[in-house]
Amino acid sequence: MVIVGAGFGGLACARKLNGTAVDVLLVDGRGYHLFTPLLYQVATALLNPSDIAYPLRTVFRRSRNVRVWQTTVRDVDLARQVVTSCHGREIPYDYLVLATGSADNYFGNEKLQEASIGLKVLEDATQLRNHVLACLELADREEDPDERRALLTFVVCGGGPTGVEYSGALGELLKLVARRDFPTVKVEDARIVLVEGQDRLLATFSERISRYAERVLAGRGIEVMTKTLARSADGGRVTLSDGTVIPAHTIVWTGGVRPSVPGITPDPERSRRKRVLVDEYLRVRGGRGVYVLGDAAGAEQDGQELPMLSAPAMQAGRYVARAILSDLRGREPGQPFRYFDKGTMATIGRNAGVAHLRGGLELTGFLGWVTWLVVHIWYLIGFRNRVMAMASWAWNYFRLDRPIRIILETARDPVVSTLEGPGADIQPPR
Repeated sequence: MVIVGAGFGGLACARKLNGTAVDVLLVDGRGYHLFTPLLYQVATALLNPSDIAYPLRTVFRRSRNVRVWQTTVRDVDLARQVVTSCHGREIPYDYLVLATGSADNYFGNEKLQEASIGLKVLEDATQLRNHVLACLELADREEDPDERRALLTFVVCGGGPTGVEYSGALGELLKLVARRDFPTVKVEDARIVLVEGQDRLLATFSERISRYAERVLAGRGIEVMTKTLARSADGGRVTLSDGTVIPAHTIVWTGGVRPSVPGITPDPERSRRKRVLVDEYLRVRGGRGVYVLGDAAGAEQDGQELPMLSAPAMQAGRYVARAILSDLRGREPGQPFRYFDKGTMATIGRNAGVAHLRGGLELTGFLGWVTWLVVHIWYLIGFRNRVMAMASWAWNYFRLDRPIRIILETARDPVVSTLEGPGADIQPPR
């Protein structure tokens, strides 16, 4: 059995099959599991990259039936039942699980894509941290007030959970760090603009929670612009859909994602959002023993596609593992997959969080923030990562300090580059 992708869904499937009578090959381009909900905390100098990433080989070091390869799958041949890596190596399979996740979607806007920094992978978060800290360094020595304001202006495109969480955390970083470490930088000169195309933030939450989030952000000095899109970016300026031009050297993209799927022959049917259509058992239509889950799968429930979140992916991963074991025993897969929605949550900053739990219970403020902390610590992979994350949060909470304020760049290593890099071969949806 081959599992492609070690995100939340792929890892859940592999762990469920660990110790069973199935030979599992877990293929991933990065070789580690990334806890993506905390990427914004790496980008705002609160957590180290290693605090939210865990090596796959460590997860399965004692496993007798799960192997890990750090490589990227380029093509899938359903008729021959083989997957092909970037270097042309063919890997045969009896069962295949595609859990390749998603990538940033710029909706064809090449100018925005070139000028902005995403927040989808660990490299993005590290780049964004370097960029923001470099802007503060340059602003500290800049004598031209207009250029200084441009260096201290940050435009965040997308008012979903990631955009809201990053905006709140960035505001805290500027308030805590700029005041003490950069003598000539005034907090009043810094400007964070959160742009959202819909009529409210956090559109997947209730209107009450959306209003609360906007109120908290506005109270912390963050400008929220709804019903507005970023149209273009050029020469240190961002042009919005209403014609507003904002001088800024930093554009953060959290405005949408698209499924990342390798080339599949024959190409399966796709949904409107270019996700691979699957049946009620998460099987590819026309592919024997092929399952797709998570962001890559166009699974429907109650007439709607499942959301691109970690919770549906993890539940789907465990479901597929059970379905494969049932198939090996000659049994029917049983009940179709059904996502059990336990709720969604987001944090806006210190002592401010929101949570919508199953049954309609909504939490805001300090209680929502604490709930968010507990849930995210619980789902972090590895005891060491949990301890380090809690220690960093405690340090920041009581000391009002962001400890990971280093600008770090590395040269491209020729040995590392021989590995099939993450997403290098993933083709955009057709």
